[in-house]
Amino acid sequence: MIIRNLITSIVLIAATAVAANGQVSAKPAPPKALKEAFAGKFLIGAANDLTSISDAEAANIKMHYDIITPENCMKPQPIHPTVDTYNFVTADAMVDWCQKNGLKVWGHTLAWHSQSPQWFFQEDPNATAAARPAAQPANPQAAQAAPPAAGANPAGQPRQGAQGFGGRGITGPPASKEVILERLKSHIMTVVGRYKGRIMGWDVFNESIADGGDGTTENLRTFSWYQYVGPEVITLAFKWAHEADPNAQLYYNDYNIEQGAVENKGKHASSLLLLKRLIAEGAPITGVGIQGHWHLDTNLEDVEKAIENYAALGLRVSITELDVTATGSNSGAFGVNQGNRTIPPENYQKQAEVYKKLFEIFMRHADVIDRVTFWGLSDTRSWRRGQDALLFDGQLNPKPAFNAVIEASLKK
Repeated sequence: MIIRNLITSIVLIAATAVAANGQVSAKPAPPKALKEAFAGKFLIGAANDLTSISDAEAANIKMHYDIITPENCMKPQPIHPTVDTYNFVTADAMVDWCQKNGLKVWGHTLAWHSQSPQWFFQEDPNATAAARPAAQPANPQAAQAAPPAAGANPAGQPRQGAQGFGGRGITGPPASKEVILERLKSHIMTVVGRYKGRIMGWDVFNESIADGGDGTTENLRTFSWYQYVGPEVITLAFKWAHEADPNAQLYYNDYNIEQGAVENKGKHASSLLLLKRLIAEGAPITGVGIQGHWHLDTNLEDVEKAIENYAALGLRVSITELDVTATGSNSGAFGVNQGNRTIPPENYQKQAEVYKKLFEIFMRHADVIDRVTFWGLSDTRSWRRGQDALLFDGQLNPKPAFNAVIEASLKK
């Protein structure tokens, strides 16, 4: 009994001494907020126009994110619907809200083949379809089909695609190249200038590369800006954006541009050709945005190799529109397999594994990655509604994918 009491006393004394000297500390709890988990590595963002968010969504945004990208309100059609009209109401409110709540803003997007109003390309910018018959494209290839690309309105419904926008089916004869460029320059100078010093950076040109190429050319789309102006329009847009705000970061943004990176083929190879030309032509380009509309079978080796290849060009990299569908395929374009609406539980575990591996890749390349932005707020506030592609369910409850992302942040 004496020996047992002596041993107990020694243990208690030792424990007290350790506690007093602070030699042993409890394992720190994992971070509860996404932006806390990746602080010092890269910014964590979400996409929304912030026009109809609930109190719970507002609290979730302020807790988890560093930066907001507008889903729609800064695209050419909503912000500049007619030649003489700008609509800054939603964009101004979004920027004001972010500044009041300590969030940064990323501008999206200054030029795009979709959601660019027809007046940019028409000789008479005020002409309407009722007034004049639609003109045939000057370039016969301009009629080729091209899928509209990623995005959604604030309610999570699919946005309007390329049909009827971006120079397709314009009313009357087209404007001259010089006039179209002057209109674009005025648009960029006005929009970027309005938010100078308030917006961190811009997606200057969005989704210029067509799908299906073999990677031997830039494979630019054959309508919209690329038909009426030509490839140099991208370089000029970067120069005008830099002129309007010399401190803004300027990105080229696209989907599927990681595909083929390991073998240097396909859309990735085309993106390298485009980016090398922009650099050679003196475009003040900061980085490239890999949208990141992915699925359960995405080739993660391509993702990592693409990041490495872009960094080798001296460019920064951001993942700009991240989601990983729990069912169905997802290429970043509409018309894909939406999957079974009844999603089996094992899919959510697989989704968590993919998210974890992706963020492990991002952590390995944190020295060149500026932002990782999720395209939406929750599974029901997402353009992939029905595919449960984000970290939070419709009630903003964290899913297994959320925990997996937090776990990836702890890996040394």
